[in-house]
Amino acid sequence: MTWRKMGLAFCPDGRQVWARHSFMTPSPWLRDKDTIRVFGGMRDDKGISRIGWVDLDSSNPLDVKAVSDSPALDLGAPGMFDDNGVILGDVLEVSPYELRLYYVGFQLVEKVKFMAFTGVAISEDRGDTFTRHRTTPILDRCPEGTFIGAMHSIARLQDGRYRAWISRGRGWQEINGRQYPQYDCWTVVSDDGLFFDNAKAQRIITPNENEYRIGRPRANLMKDGTWELRATSDTYSKQYSSHRFLSPDGVNFSRTEDDELPRGEAGSWDDEMTCYPAHIEASNTSKFLFYNGNGMGRTGVGVARWID
Repeated sequence: MTWRKMGLAFCPDGRQVWARHSFMTPSPWLRDKDTIRVFGGMRDDKGISRIGWVDLDSSNPLDVKAVSDSPALDLGAPGMFDDNGVILGDVLEVSPYELRLYYVGFQLVEKVKFMAFTGVAISEDRGDTFTRHRTTPILDRCPEGTFIGAMHSIARLQDGRYRAWISRGRGWQEINGRQYPQYDCWTVVSDDGLFFDNAKAQRIITPNENEYRIGRPRANLMKDGTWELRATSDTYSKQYSSHRFLSPDGVNFSRTEDDELPRGEAGSWDDEMTCYPAHIEASNTSKFLFYNGNGMGRTGVGVARWID
């Protein structure tokens, strides 16, 4: 039993000015039994990301059915927390008439590289268009997340509450003369999935001795009632890689040694890194991992299938 890479599923072809390259932080959602809609961040010539989507055949995700011709979520208004880029996040189907898109908004400031906090937008047309729930973050700055408060997955619990898994950052690491954000993984519970009390968040995963950051936690409930989580780390030697964690309760996680997505062969789109994996189970019970390769998504999004 293993994950078998199928190949590169999608990368923008550069014809649209808002989507010249990249498909960052893929977040798949089963739109209908035949269609997996994958939301991701597409970058313009300045490297600024807007959220778009690609529809893939649920039985063969290398078959592209449609691509968004305009951003599903554009930049925020000037001066807002998301005026210089938006990426995923997660998507959560609350009802057939409400799809929530949780996203990370970027803002440039003078004395550090950026700040990044979490917003939410809502769709009532099955993910074609979204309206911001509000113009300010639902996860904002706090003492443990002075620069970064980024939600990357959320699930509805049996008791009706919502549990989110987030990255928090409050420092910077200089490597080869460049500043990189430091962050780790936390979890927090909300009654409605729209208001989160930062003071009640719990730290769940920290970098090991070779890493200076680990984040983009993507958790999912397994059939036996336990949880698995995938996160991406970066080392002091600048080696991106993804890791799988297991938990009985979605809070207490242990790191496994699973090498689910080894780098591709020399010259391939994912020969330098594999990162930001996101799991989905299609209606035909097929399981897929969507993930980014080189350049943290610059070369697009690929897919692996679970083989029993």
